[in-house]
Amino acid sequence: EDEEKISLTDITTSQSIGFDRIELYKQRMSNQREDIINFDIESLKELQYNKNDDDTFTFRSYHGDSGLDKPQSQALGRQRGVDVIKELMTICLEHETTAPIENLAIELNSFKFSQNASYSDCTMATMLGILEKMKVTTSMKAGKLVAALKSKLQYWGPLLQKMSIGLDEEKSIIKALEHAATCGGDLGSTLSSQPNFRFILQTLHDKEIINEEAILSWAAERRSEPSDNIFSKLFNQQPTQDFLEWLEEDDSDESDDDDSDKDTGNESES
Repeated sequence: EDEEKISLTDITTSQSIGFDRIELYKQRMSNQREDIINFDIESLKELQYNKNDDDTFTFRSYHGDSGLDKPQSQALGRQRGVDVIKELMTICLEHETTAPIENLAIELNSFKFSQNASYSDCTMATMLGILEKMKVTTSMKAGKLVAALKSKLQYWGPLLQKMSIGLDEEKSIIKALEHAATCGGDLGSTLSSQPNFRFILQTLHDKEIINEEAILSWAAERRSEPSDNIFSKLFNQQPTQDFLEWLEEDDSDESDDDDSDKDTGNESES
């Protein structure tokens, strides 16, 4: 859109060696400010979860790392109308696994910077891409589903780990999983069938893609939300609750052990 406001002659000239781009840069920044000022506020009123007429999932429900469960304003520096999650996922789906994973990391990172996206956007899109590549069918039971995920993680796991620079990125992986489980179709139907969601979540934990802190933080958010939230039924499945209870007990035991070690150290110093 900016290129429409800057003449082809200016663009060609700017690519010449020795050209001073300061004035062209100022014009481009002015155009971006104008786009932000003219942003259609009505677009913020879309629901965070939508299905198409044929009951298939639409990616308009994804809103980046600032909160998937609520709409957000136009991101500064992002091209208007660009669905970053969908575009990042498309990059993943079109990537050939015969090529080094580093090539994909460079491509995702380039798009991330071009649209002022986040690593949470990247981890969410990558997880969605992995689930899509698993070719899930309604006949797949938990064991086959877990085996398919483990197979994909051999290639994709290091990328998810590299992009997960903090808690938010790991939580976005979980939220990608629960969004996929509530999107309908074969994928949604299979992931939401007990105990499949729990075993996929547990596999991601076992393979060190997401840690206990991220899972328990996500769980705390879900418990604080109204019971009619679209994800509540999935979250409250007994197998998922059993897994969360086990994690909480394990986390509590580790905390007790740490306190005990500190007390022993203090006694030794005395």
